Amino acid sequence: MHGRFRFILTISALLLLGGLLVPGPSLAAPPGERYIVVFKDSVDVQTAVPDVARAYGLEVGYVYEHALKGMSVVMPAGRLNALQNDPRVAYVETDDPVSLAVQTVPTGIERIFADTNDGIDIDGSDDFRVDVDVAVIDTGVDFEHPDLNVAGGVDCTLSSGGGPPWARTYFCSSTGGTGGDDNHYHGTHVAGTIAALDNGDGVVGVAPGARIWAVKVLDSQGSGYESGIVAGIDWVTAHGGIEVANMSLGGSGFSRAEYDAIQNSVESGVAYAVAAGNSDANANNFSPAGFDNVLTVSALADFDGAPGGNGSPTCRTDQDDTLADFSNWGSGVEIAAPGVCILSTYPIEQGSYGTISGTSMASPHAAGALALLASADNPNSAADVFNLYDDLINSGNFNWTDDSGDGIREPLLDVSNTALFNPVLVPGGGGGGGDNPPGVSVTSPSDGATVSGSVNVTASASDDNGVTQVEFFVDGGSIGVDTDGSNGWSASWDTTAYSNAGHTVSAVATDTIGQTGSDSVSVTVDNGGGGGDPITLSVSAYKVRGDKHADLSWSGATSTSVDIYRDGTVVATTANDGAYTDGPLGKGGGSASFQVCEAGTSTCSDVVNVNW
Repeated sequence: MHGRFRFILTISALLLLGGLLVPGPSLAAPPGERYIVVFKDSVDVQTAVPDVARAYGLEVGYVYEHALKGMSVVMPAGRLNALQNDPRVAYVETDDPVSLAVQTVPTGIERIFADTNDGIDIDGSDDFRVDVDVAVIDTGVDFEHPDLNVAGGVDCTLSSGGGPPWARTYFCSSTGGTGGDDNHYHGTHVAGTIAALDNGDGVVGVAPGARIWAVKVLDSQGSGYESGIVAGIDWVTAHGGIEVANMSLGGSGFSRAEYDAIQNSVESGVAYAVAAGNSDANANNFSPAGFDNVLTVSALADFDGAPGGNGSPTCRTDQDDTLADFSNWGSGVEIAAPGVCILSTYPIEQGSYGTISGTSMASPHAAGALALLASADNPNSAADVFNLYDDLINSGNFNWTDDSGDGIREPLLDVSNTALFNPVLVPGGGGGGGDNPPGVSVTSPSDGATVSGSVNVTASASDDNGVTQVEFFVDGGSIGVDTDGSNGWSASWDTTAYSNAGHTVSAVATDTIGQTGSDSVSVTVDNGGGGGDPITLSVSAYKVRGDKHADLSWSGATSTSVDIYRDGTVVATTANDGAYTDGPLGKGGGSASFQVCEAGTSTCSDVVNVNW
């Protein structure tokens, strides 16, 4: 049903998927050649990474554990053949450059009939929002934009040097709750088309108010590598609770690592909309556009938001209601969507709104439509995801002219069917217009303070529409959420569970329409005597037949038994064997916080938050 012929090539060229020229990759590579190493399923990643790195003199980049088992590396010349023949290795491929695919009701929203579907409720008032989570795998998203509901994110473009050659040098971080902020513009534009708020201000998205997760895999120049893309997919798969992901990016050729990562992510229940590419070429020759596990989207030139071919060109020359002259085509493309002269959100410092063209702009229309479906029919498997793809394809119309010459006219995205596109809505923040993000300041402890024992962390917060909560973090891990604030915003912090060292204390305020503001201070913990052995905890959230589960793994505890905390309450006391499974915890989405403590003591791990 979704099979297609693909050319198997080495990725050798950048794919420009935005409407503007983008320079080549700016990520500096150390001496040697870049590769992605994928292990066999039976291999333990944590053991294999340092062993393999030492054996072959590799410098490790990203480590993958969820969508793939493997790592990215820089390898000295002449060692590839030996590495490929290592019994722990499934395959090795080159790590090649990747680049961008780049309240008025935008013409694209009109052309797919989102504004006429009563179930979506586009009426200029932020009274309802679509109850769904969407990942934007891109250049990041502007966390402070008042027209976007950004739930959080991660930055996968970070690097750290030093240490032995097998030390991990690239990583994904969500420190302080704002990892993934956009220092380009592309990801913010994509996010607006998917989910800009229906608040009477700026623009509106296909799935208004959907929770956006910024997954930053491309830098300020819109450049990156396959290894970073795979790391972003790995994060989305591990994060849980994200139903849809948009990838307006790509490169020529076929990346098996990226394909396998997406396949495993799809099997966990994440639907992927991807840009076909802007090379006026066969989309089958590009990754991820040529994959059979994604929904590949070509770009329609539409200037008036209506069928009929009567629109006059605006920001660029093209023929109304035809395939955009830059769009890729071919049997791998499954649906078309507006992608020319699309108005959407920009980072605030770049003017808040802008108009650009590309299959990058077409793909988020389809991602928004997938989000409408997924909110009502939460996908939990590959079969569920492909049903969403099929629903989108089968509901499309053919009121446009395909002048690509490939002889295949893909359907045009159409969300007018109110019975099919009838999303689950949750209350919004009311009317829009000129709303500002909340202001927040950590008032205690002060920046540079030395703390010990139990500390009361406090903050001041204000907003023109009101603050609903302030969440407090230490080193990116939540230590509590205050939803009252009548006596000030605060949370208790037990510093004895942390090492005698420097730590970052943050406060993130959320207002009535979902906007956030944050502030951080640096403090030093000194409890004397070394503070005991630290406990390190990791948690993997997943679903089994719709029921929520969480696998906990830890190290560093010295007692014979440990207490397992969920949302601040002990749910089990178990042997200190380093592993525990919590669940089933009921069906549907949600979030939880976990902590492991030596039984009956305050010697604990950091709090780890997860989402389903």
